[in-house]
Amino acid sequence: MSAAFDPTGGKPGQVRFFLPGPVWVRDAVRQAMAHEAIGHRGKAFSDLYARIPPRLARVFRTKGFVFTTTSAGTGLWEAALLNLAPGRVLSLVSGAFSERWAQCARDLGFETDVLETPWGRPVDPDDVRRALGKTPYGAVTVVHSETSTGTLNDLAAIARAVRESSEAFVLADVVTSVAGSPVECDAWGLDFALSGSQKALALPPGLGVAFASDRFRARAREKSRAHYLRLSEAEAFAARNQTPYTPSTPHLFALDVQLDHILTETVEGRWARHDALRSRVARWAAERGHTYAPPEGARSWTVSCLAPRPGVSAEALVAKVKERGFTIGGGYGKWKASSFRIGHMGDVDLASLEALLAALDESAAEAAA
Repeated sequence: MSAAFDPTGGKPGQVRFFLPGPVWVRDAVRQAMAHEAIGHRGKAFSDLYARIPPRLARVFRTKGFVFTTTSAGTGLWEAALLNLAPGRVLSLVSGAFSERWAQCARDLGFETDVLETPWGRPVDPDDVRRALGKTPYGAVTVVHSETSTGTLNDLAAIARAVRESSEAFVLADVVTSVAGSPVECDAWGLDFALSGSQKALALPPGLGVAFASDRFRARAREKSRAHYLRLSEAEAFAARNQTPYTPSTPHLFALDVQLDHILTETVEGRWARHDALRSRVARWAAERGHTYAPPEGARSWTVSCLAPRPGVSAEALVAKVKERGFTIGGGYGKWKASSFRIGHMGDVDLASLEALLAALDESAAEAAA
């Protein structure tokens, strides 16, 4: 982690908010959202929007098409499926959010098969290859960093398995990975990758960001069933630096400021900082007897999901650290009572993380089950 770059923008050691999203937001970003109102069909907006895709593409590591939506990431799940209109979907499920994306595909009327991996275990690319060898699929959905379990799937290997075994499109949820750990849209051969503003980009919730490959865009022009999130309209309006429908201009002013911040740190520097934060939590957990859900080598760089050491209640630990002024995540879904989650993503600095870990040590003594 570079000692010269202050990710907090002047508040080192002061972050007390460690949810796995939404995340702590810098003062400069919040101030940008207070910009005076502008019309979204005027020159001022076009000038603003023209600045965003070239820099956002650098975060997604692509020379292709990137765009924004006024929606949560869930809206972009729908956009990926409705614009593609695949005949049959293979959903890779390894946690609560990948499970929800599979349900989204079913709700939209697509024939959907699930390749399920136990919570806390990464998807095996060879299992994907075998599944694709048995049934023809139009799309494969995969969550890169599964926020519910803190598990990091090998997206590069999964995408390679899909490309080598089929003509299916690779649809990737990179909600808690992009801008926090390596995501290489072009190099990995992804077709669609989506995220939300409230994770490693470190903006308030409400803005969706996404990448679409050339072949995805070509398919969408022919097959799309989407309306609000129709990709061909996003393309047409982007050509004149606009969005199809009324955007959240406060979020775009904030993204404009935050992209400069991210690229000043550099994308690689941001990855390295998140990796250092993850490594620090791993050392702390090992010393205290707290155990990770996923195995080493398959742990998210942005959120750590841990079971507390024997005798400590996860729910009590979350409550006790809250009394000390720190917010962390509880367990998610069926792991609610058995785990806790630390979101170390966005603009969190090491000094703030150290303060949290010290508070957790004090709280653990009071959280005995």
